[in-house]
Amino acid sequence: MIDTKALKDKILDLAMRGKLTPQDPNDEPASELLKRIKAEKEKLINQKKIKREKNGSEIFQGDDGLHYEKFADGTIKEIEVPYELPEGWAWANLNQVTNIVMGSSPSGNNIYNKPILNCVEFHQGKSHFSEVYVNESKKWTTEITQLIETDAVLMSVRAPVGDVNIINRPIVIGRGIAGLIPQINIKYLFYYLSLEKEGLEQNASGSTFKSITVKGIKKHLIAVPPLNEQTRIIKQINKSLVLVCAIKQNQNELNLISTNLKQKILDISMQGKLIPQNINDEPASILLDKIRAEKQKLFKEGKIKKKDLEEIQPTLDEDNAYYQNIPKSWSLVCLKTIVYILNGDRGKNYPSKEKLSFSGNIPFISAINLKNGLVSKESLKYLNDEQYNLLRSGKIKKDDILFCIRGSLAKNGISKFTKGAIASSLVILRSYNKRLISPLFLLAYCNSTQISSELNKYNNGTAQPNLAASDLSKFVIALPPKMQQHKILRAIYRVNNIVDFIK
Repeated sequence: MIDTKALKDKILDLAMRGKLTPQDPNDEPASELLKRIKAEKEKLINQKKIKREKNGSEIFQGDDGLHYEKFADGTIKEIEVPYELPEGWAWANLNQVTNIVMGSSPSGNNIYNKPILNCVEFHQGKSHFSEVYVNESKKWTTEITQLIETDAVLMSVRAPVGDVNIINRPIVIGRGIAGLIPQINIKYLFYYLSLEKEGLEQNASGSTFKSITVKGIKKHLIAVPPLNEQTRIIKQINKSLVLVCAIKQNQNELNLISTNLKQKILDISMQGKLIPQNINDEPASILLDKIRAEKQKLFKEGKIKKKDLEEIQPTLDEDNAYYQNIPKSWSLVCLKTIVYILNGDRGKNYPSKEKLSFSGNIPFISAINLKNGLVSKESLKYLNDEQYNLLRSGKIKKDDILFCIRGSLAKNGISKFTKGAIASSLVILRSYNKRLISPLFLLAYCNSTQISSELNKYNNGTAQPNLAASDLSKFVIALPPKMQQHKILRAIYRVNNIVDFIK
């Protein structure tokens, strides 16, 4: 797979170094462009349209080939530039090629959710930034605190710092944004700054909540090509990004085909159509007898209750095409027959969020932690020993299948923890005997469309999808002989590897 973001960044990086387009020696050098921009700024200052910067500075290259920053008070200091530029280009600070306007937020009383008389669209931060152009915010204000009237590059200046977008309509900007009104090609400025997020963050201050000041923006360096070269660069970038977009689209389509193919492989395997049937395999009916014997043993040991011995006869829809033509050695049973379904403790001992920790040895697993068939440690919270010992149910073991019955319905994963507990949105599916029913086979079942059709029967949720554990126990599963469970899993693994290799 091609990393299209990395490819795009590489194209932009080459462009900003003058390596994407051939240089034209007849172009007017960027130094002349910078002189004209400086003269134009002086004109605007004299017209009192912009203010003169206190002790402003400009970048120049000395006869010794080194770069210097010259301040209005006459001070000169040597600076280090990021890389060498082609002949005719020049380094500048952002203040030399833009007019920088820092946002100022109107009072909340003057912000509206619909346009009214004499209002202007309002943007507080980067929440409506897109790939290139800023989307409409759906917020308006009559208090014109800081107006951007012309085309500009908007920069996020407060957590996160450095994200940029182009605005091409009048808006009011709040404290989370700065407007950079360009005196060079706006698209060139946008693409250059798109690569500069890390550097801008280095100019920011604050530990938990970073922000960048106008001073931090002004001093940031920009590579300035001749004006004609800027136009050529943008044309070449546009052509290149069309190809990147096509690659990304093709990869997205391939990913979708791959996902659908894997789902189809899983489904036919759950119907006994992926591997050849062996008439010598012990049928699933014998496997069920062994499971019943195991349950009787657990009941006598006091590990399960009498109600767990009760069996439910599978109920099929009129359209039961999924279960047609399953192999003769297979059996249709309800989930309750082959797995122990355990709810979490939802009583007074249920731990509140504020009493959980982000470190420890006893995980407290919720739906957010179930990812790609596993339990992710990302955002995982933990119980202490006292909290764990108070729980009456919902304690996990290694190889338990954790299944979501509220919210993210049917989201699932297999536990590799030997100790822990589940949140109220989950239940535990536990094999009575892992040698008889493979936990990985159960996991495969939980991700098949077989279970999707069962969900449609019993989902009793409205705004939030909801499934009762008692209904989950009625879910129908096509159970293969014991030997075939492992053959099916190996076949799925092999075929999926081929699909991934092709992708």
